[in-house]
Amino acid sequence: MSADAKQPILLYRYLDATSALKTIESRLLRISRLRDLNDPFESRPGITGIIPEGGSVANAVLDSFLLHQNNSRGILCFSDTPNESVLWSHYADKHRGVVFEMKLDFDPAHVVQMQYPPDRPSIDANTCVKLQQNQLELNRYLLPLLDRLIRQKSPGWAYEREYRVFFDIQNNKDLVLFGGHYFKRIPDNFLNRVILGWRCPLEDPYVTQALNVSGLASTKVVRAKMSLDTYAVQC
Repeated sequence: MSADAKQPILLYRYLDATSALKTIESRLLRISRLRDLNDPFESRPGITGIIPEGGSVANAVLDSFLLHQNNSRGILCFSDTPNESVLWSHYADKHRGVVFEMKLDFDPAHVVQMQYPPDRPSIDANTCVKLQQNQLELNRYLLPLLDRLIRQKSPGWAYEREYRVFFDIQNNKDLVLFGGHYFKRIPDNFLNRVILGWRCPLEDPYVTQALNVSGLASTKVVRAKMSLDTYAVQC
């Protein structure tokens, strides 16, 4: 997908009601780390060409490499739709939660539209054995693979229609560190709508007041509805 770096797009973040209210009150979006994500295959390639010692060496190399990525890379996950009932069920507390509609400036350097191909990228165990003592060459071998892996998940996740925003958490002074977690402050005019699930216990006026107190008075509050004739959630 191509887009102008200055052209805003609408993306959606699903949350339970408590987390959504805390996010509004603090104006902080919590940034995930690689190990926080719910797919154990995240950024982990397959291993081929295994020789007797190759499997253990390849796994050790991967564990070290992924630990470095976990400690240096932050992720914000979004979907491009607020209408998928499965997303509401999985990530917004069975429709009792909230979806944030966010107006995001598309920056190709940091925003990735996820792909869902059937093939899993793999590393060669023999190559890992040969390069394990040469970190520079090992990185040259692994980094292109990682660049591919951070842009894809298995086809089973395609319903998420996911976009990701990546952050260098070790060299980003705009991030807030609190309680061992990194957060991104919500700028003015970034939060376009707060969509309450059709089962959400939060009252519209209460959420509106919380937005006003947080300086987000321009954000609209709406409530989702079940479609009468399809499986879609209407927002």
